[in-house]
Order: sequence, then C-alpha cells, then structure tokens
Amino acid sequence: MTPRTPRLVSAALAGAVALAPFTLPAPASAAPTSASAAPPVAARTATTVRDIAVDGAVNVRDIGGYTARDGRHVRYGLVYRSASLSKVTATGVAQLQRLGLTASVDFRSQLEVGMSGADRLPAGVAPVAANINAFSPTLLTMVPDLLKAILAQDKPGEFMALSYRGFVHDADSRKQFAAALTRIASGKGPVLYHCTEGKDRTGVMTAILLTVLGVPKAQVYADYLRSNQELADQNAAELAELEKIGIDPALVEPFLTVRAAYLDTAFDQIARDYGTFDAFVAKGLGIDAATRAALRKRLLR
Repeated sequence: MTPRTPRLVSAALAGAVALAPFTLPAPASAAPTSASAAPPVAARTATTVRDIAVDGAVNVRDIGGYTARDGRHVRYGLVYRSASLSKVTATGVAQLQRLGLTASVDFRSQLEVGMSGADRLPAGVAPVAANINAFSPTLLTMVPDLLKAILAQDKPGEFMALSYRGFVHDADSRKQFAAALTRIASGKGPVLYHCTEGKDRTGVMTAILLTVLGVPKAQVYADYLRSNQELADQNAAELAELEKIGIDPALVEPFLTVRAAYLDTAFDQIARDYGTFDAFVAKGLGIDAATRAALRKRLLR
C-alpha cells in the first residue's frame, strides 16, 4: 500500500471526527495549476495577486495588488501567504531566499508541526510559532452553533464554518493574529504567514489584514476563494486516494476546500462579539490606532 501523507491521514480523521457523536457541555449561563507550477513571479494585473513558485510548497502568494477604497494599492513584496513550508526542497529554499523574508509565522498547531515537520527556511528568516488549533476547546462553549453543526445535513461543512467562528471567538487565536499584524506593521522586512494548506487560518488572517487596509469585500473574498484554484490538483489527487481506502470524498472535500460561507461565519462572529469590525480590531485584537495607521502607511501606496 502507498504510504499515506500526514495530510491524507489528517483529512481522513477530520472527516471521521465530523460525524462522531459529541458530549455537549452544560450551557453557559450567560482547476488551474498549483502555485508550485507557476512562474517565479506571475503578475497578471494591478488587482490580482502574484503566485510565487516555491518547490515543495503550494498556495504561495503575494497579497499585494488589491485596491483599497481610497484608491491606493496594496504593495507587492511585503506580505506573503502560503501553505506549509515543511516539505520545501533546496530549490524552494533558494526561491524563498529571493523574497527577502525576515520571518515565517506558522499558524499550525503543535500536533500539525509534529506530524509534518518544522518550516524549511533560508538562513536569516526567523521561524515564529503562532499555534492556532482549528478545533479549539472554545468551540465547546458555543452550544447553539455546535448543535447546529451536529444536526446539519452537511456536517463537515458546518464544522468547518464552526472552526471559523472559533478563530474569532478564541482569545488565543486572536492573540496570534494580532501578533502577526503587529509584526507586519513594525516595518522590519517582508513577512510570510501560513498554516497547513494556507486556506483557513491563513485565509482569515488575510481577510482581516486586507479589511484593515480598506480593501473592499469583493476583493477580500476573491483572494480567499483563490485557494480552491491553488489547491485543485492536489485535492483531486488526495480525494482519489481516500476513495481507494473506502472514505467517501464528499465527506472530506469540505475540509480540503474553502467556501464563501466559511468566511461569512468569521465576519458574523465578529459582529456577534464586537458589533463592528473596527471594534474587533481595537478590542478583540488589541490593535491600536497607531499600529493600524502603520499598517496602512507601510502596505498601501
């Protein structure tokens, strides 16, 4: 039998977890080519991202190029997003070197890092552990949403949406997003951040950053949904492998892709917990006006 990659194993486990029975706590009182196959830097227009070729990694992108409401554009060459860098080859390390990175912020949980390995980075790039658990214990306190996920016809999709609520509701997750924003605002050099597939935690981080910069919702969602294109070939191959071992691809597919509805739930949770996005940034993330201004000054032109 062909050895299963950690991603295949984790995807299969995720599918199983989504259908497993849960013991509820008592309620609280209150198909394009992948990024690795793209040219080293492929810019299409001023309002589209640049795919970055990094051998051994996928979904590697420069977040520059989007247009803010004030007419300025997000600068290229300062912030990058990607999937895991744990399998980057020597060629990939050299490609990363050319980006001039100062830090790689890793949103993977300790379990994920243990399964797949640490980032493989060029010399001089600081590895930053920023562990975010996609299914944190915080979710157990969100009883109505947890019940909805358990009872939903599309359980995997509802559990994915629930995890996005957790990214906003969980204090530890917010702390890691805030630290990444502060690092970017510091102006000490280009920063890359990533999770395992570069789509969920990385997607929420990018949605927050672009919204802070004043990028309209349509462009924020377009960047988020692009992960489906970046990961299409890899996902098709892995779903086929899972089907061979008797796992229904329809059960696992929601864990391997992104949906606008997932990001909707993150923004909905922001509204639930803080009322407005500005209040979320100020109170939920603890990002003050000076840091927010620094982000805009540094990243917009």
